[in-house]
Amino acid sequence: MRRRKTIMHNAFIIARKELKSYLNSVSTYIVFVLFLMLSGWFFSNLMFKSGKAELRQLFDVLHLVYIFFIPALTMGMIAKEKADQTFELLATMPIKLKSIVWGKWLAALELLVIILMFTLVHLLTIMIIGENLDYGSILCGYLGLIFVGAVYCAIGIFASALQSNQILAFIIGFVICLFFYAIQFLMPLFPNALANVFQYLSMDYHLENFLKGIIDTRDIIYMGSLVIGFMLLAEFSLRMNNRLQER
Repeated sequence: MRRRKTIMHNAFIIARKELKSYLNSVSTYIVFVLFLMLSGWFFSNLMFKSGKAELRQLFDVLHLVYIFFIPALTMGMIAKEKADQTFELLATMPIKLKSIVWGKWLAALELLVIILMFTLVHLLTIMIIGENLDYGSILCGYLGLIFVGAVYCAIGIFASALQSNQILAFIIGFVICLFFYAIQFLMPLFPNALANVFQYLSMDYHLENFLKGIIDTRDIIYMGSLVIGFMLLAEFSLRMNNRLQER
């Protein structure tokens, strides 16, 4: 128990350091601005076309934007340090590799939550012009986006751990995130016997419950399992890379 607390304590320290570093980077704000411009453009277009003051359609669009945004946000978290050969120095310090990996993930998730907070301006807009808003569904929608973002952040950290080239890390993260997103469109191609299995793998299938205002423990378990799975893969990849370098 004490060892676990130490690992988490170190992870939070690394997350704080990473967050501060990213908030001092111009590239981070460029990504933020692009994200907000896209979300604002889609929100205004969807609202005026549908004539409905709601966030449901925006949440669906944000899920799509995640596929580009999160790999771009996470691609350099480990890859850049590997390229600059500073990760090896960090790994030799008296800090568990698990703390480093989870600290990077926490920093990415915190950045994602910060950017989502800026989209609350859209909520303020529909509060002013809309009527009979379902605040429970809106809250669950944001919660669902955070859970989905947590999964994609773990995928991004895994991709960044595989490569020292940030562009390749982005491509790998993008392809894996796209797989979980695109399953919903490939369902007609699967035989009926496998349809339920692939439907369960679809990220959109689990996000849909949150958008309806439903919090299902099965969705949380699924997303939590993916986070842990990809984080373990990231840690395993870094360990294997260190062993190969030692040889």
